[in-house]
Amino acid sequence: MHQIYRAGDSGEAAAHALATELRRHGLAVQDHVLSSGGQSLPAALHASASADSLVLWMRPTDIAALGEAPAAPGTVFMSGLMGGLERAPLPASWRDRTRMAYPFDLPQQRIARVDYPLGWFRIRKIPVVDEQVQADTYLACGLLSEALSHMVDTFERPYLIEQLQSMVEHRVITGYYPRLTLAENQQFASKGGYLVRFDGPEGTKIAAADGGWIVP
Repeated sequence: MHQIYRAGDSGEAAAHALATELRRHGLAVQDHVLSSGGQSLPAALHASASADSLVLWMRPTDIAALGEAPAAPGTVFMSGLMGGLERAPLPASWRDRTRMAYPFDLPQQRIARVDYPLGWFRIRKIPVVDEQVQADTYLACGLLSEALSHMVDTFERPYLIEQLQSMVEHRVITGYYPRLTLAENQQFASKGGYLVRFDGPEGTKIAAADGGWIVP
């Protein structure tokens, strides 16, 4: 496996974590670091052209500059959060072989849950400039408001956390996420995701590539 990431970006830590885990299982990993003093993107792609699999920890600017996909039939994996999710500017020749890590529910399955906060924004004339971030903010504020309303005058941090842990898994409006749950010492209410592929050489339509919702 080969990985390409830009030095100093969040993909660097993610690439190191993945490499450590894969090496524990006896798999060889080769890293290609993009930086002003390191490899260029064309050089990194050339060096990884014969790899059986390639992982791209890249932002939209670098993704748009990928050019033609290499002739080798290896599978490509990319970070959806870094790359822009379904709006990632992935060139057409890369789309069929690329699987994107997608830590949200599929667009066609979250419509009803996301429509509620979008309606709230419309009524209050709040422009939607980043739907996912704004939907997440609406969700977090809603959870906090509900938890506070159940605390009466007992405003203690441990009690607040306990309230959030007990109510989050029963919430109906969960925005971008198919389900939420928390327990003691857990920091993420949504822990799974999909591997998705683009459904066609252009556009933003995606489909689950390898089964259903995956939880580590």
